[in-house]
Amino acid sequence: MSGSSPLKVIINPPGVQAGMPGEVLDLHVVVINQGTQNAIIDIFTDETFQVFTQLPSAAERVALAPQQSIEVSFQVPIPVDALPGTYDYNIIVDAPQHYPADTPIQFPQQIKVLLKEQTLIREYDSTFALQPTSNPIQPLTFQAGVPLPLAITVNNRSRRVDSFRITCPDLDEEWFTIRYPNVGENAGLSSGATRLELNPDLTGQIWVDFNPPADVLAGSYSFTIRLHSENSPELVMLDAIYIQVPPVYRLALKLHTILGQIRRTSGKYQIDIANHGNTLRQLSLSAKTRAEEEICAYTFSADRVKLLPGKSTIVDLTVQPRKRSKQPLFGSGLSINFQVDLEDIEQLPVDTLPHQTLVWQARPWWQFWLLLLIILGILGGLGLLAWILLYPHPLKVENFSPESRKIAEGDRVLLNWEIHNFQQIQNIKLSTKGPVPKERELKISELLGDKDNPETACNEQNKVLSCRNFKTEAKEPGKYTFELKLLDRDNKVLATQISEEVEVVASPEPEIKDIKPDKPTYNSGDKIKLSWLIQYPEKLTAVKIVAKTEDGKIANEKTIDRNILIKDTCKVEPQKTNLICQNFPIDINLAGKYQLELIPISSSKKVSPTPPQPIKIEIAAKQSKIVSFTLNGTDAESRIVSEGENITLTWKVDGEENVQVELVPFGTVEKTGTKQIQVTTALPNPIILTVTDKDGKKVTKGFSIKVESNPTATPTPSAPSLDPFNAPNQPSPISPPPGSQPKPNPSSKPKPVEDLRI
Repeated sequence: MSGSSPLKVIINPPGVQAGMPGEVLDLHVVVINQGTQNAIIDIFTDETFQVFTQLPSAAERVALAPQQSIEVSFQVPIPVDALPGTYDYNIIVDAPQHYPADTPIQFPQQIKVLLKEQTLIREYDSTFALQPTSNPIQPLTFQAGVPLPLAITVNNRSRRVDSFRITCPDLDEEWFTIRYPNVGENAGLSSGATRLELNPDLTGQIWVDFNPPADVLAGSYSFTIRLHSENSPELVMLDAIYIQVPPVYRLALKLHTILGQIRRTSGKYQIDIANHGNTLRQLSLSAKTRAEEEICAYTFSADRVKLLPGKSTIVDLTVQPRKRSKQPLFGSGLSINFQVDLEDIEQLPVDTLPHQTLVWQARPWWQFWLLLLIILGILGGLGLLAWILLYPHPLKVENFSPESRKIAEGDRVLLNWEIHNFQQIQNIKLSTKGPVPKERELKISELLGDKDNPETACNEQNKVLSCRNFKTEAKEPGKYTFELKLLDRDNKVLATQISEEVEVVASPEPEIKDIKPDKPTYNSGDKIKLSWLIQYPEKLTAVKIVAKTEDGKIANEKTIDRNILIKDTCKVEPQKTNLICQNFPIDINLAGKYQLELIPISSSKKVSPTPPQPIKIEIAAKQSKIVSFTLNGTDAESRIVSEGENITLTWKVDGEENVQVELVPFGTVEKTGTKQIQVTTALPNPIILTVTDKDGKKVTKGFSIKVESNPTATPTPSAPSLDPFNAPNQPSPISPPPGSQPKPNPSSKPKPVEDLRI
């Protein structure tokens, strides 16, 4: 870092940090603002840190005043699966807002991942380092024929003179050469070239030249380098080196001619292929004529070849001319130039083989007689054709065929035909055989009379009645054939012709896909909205929506007409035939878990080939609660009333429709109501309003009532008048037995009712 920089950075520990896989290393960065202004400073690691740790980049942002410093700590986790090696990354200090000209500043750092077998390094144990460093991500590249040098720096941190040597325990000796410095080459050295001797606190270098054998395969190689100390043989000091051997793609190709001139046999060739590279090669062989027209067939003894490095093979090629008519009658023969192509299955480079020539010699002399017979046959055929033209068949149907062998549902099958010498016939009977059979009679005069009618697109020329694109009634799905019968004036069949089979392909049935509710869970009273996509909506007439409970019972069922869907919530997808429906409302009021099924209804009355999967929704029940429960308009929990007084109970409950409301001891009541009661000494105490939902959860509220005696009050019947829900002359279920009711004490205060909510 330049001395004029406004930022001073100290990294601790400096240099290389070493650790085992799974360990976490600590790194401390001290930043001092030596400038004259406040600064916001970013301290972070680069992308190579992310690749090594498999974690996001470590970053900190600090604000420093002039001459202020701060220490930032980073944790560097070594992945448990990290391979041994030395990994490089950078610490970057950047202040783009306040010191843009002096930042960012990069500080190279190294992490050395140790082998698990390595001994823990103590304070006075010797160490060594490799240069250049390597790891699985950045291996050293070896070029064939060029030794790859590696410098090993040894640091004798002990207090005695020590002797060091290098070994590669998992590598053949032919792969490398170790060079120790000669005596006197470095300060502190005291002996020979078979080892390195160092005085205390001195360093020295050992060189290793790697030169893998010539036949080594391409790929990545890793091995271990060990440093041995004569004073401390028990120390295991290891490091890993990674080498990349680049691939060499070199093939030797030769094409030999075995038989290159033929008359009646096949040409024979041999292809020699040798792999002089260091990779496995997989080749496919093909051949073609170097002309516009292909007249030969090429046969290889093996059309695919697999070759290991250093291996070779021979492939036989047979070239057979296919068109005998191309063989010359005389002369030096026909030269056929062809090319043999080799293609690597993995698209690796392949050299091109030279062109080859096959000479197809002229035919033998006796084949001229055969040519003469062919010419005579042609002349005879021409004479027969002239006879047919001069004296045609009196009546003949030709080219009776459909316009297309396969059409879509809804389109009609179109027929073409030609009738020679049609003057002999009066009518034509056209029969349709298939899913919708039909028979029609066509009069010749009508076919020729109406020129503007597409169904009678017929014309007469040279005694030939030609009809094109004649419409039939065949438009339903299925396979059809047509029969054309020519009738004379007596309805006698003079000729019959049957057409080829025609298939009317049914259009696909509508299918519902991607059914999605606007949310998976609803509260009671919420509006449920569904979205879906309909493929092939041409035949769609309606959509049936069925809601089922968990036990399979139908809770709601509704059929929506196609026109309503398109008018309200659905639209055709641009440039496609799909119909997209969004946020269609569904009416389900009761709480519970439901399964929604959408069933497309087709005009063909057929079921969709792939029924849509039902979706599940849940409607949470509305929590039951007592909105109000009052006695004479107040909700005090303890009340004192006088005998003979009329009191009024009023209540209001909020909850599901099937909630059960009970006014104890008067029985079941509605969710909202009023009840008037005349006070007697037999008035139940307390009076409780209980609300029970379908899951058995209860909410209660009540009044504790004390009745004061009134000597002048007119006695009234006790039980029957208090409970209008009981039959006449029946005792109240809660009336106390005679003598068990305690006498009221005017001086005592009524006890408050306990909290009755459950």
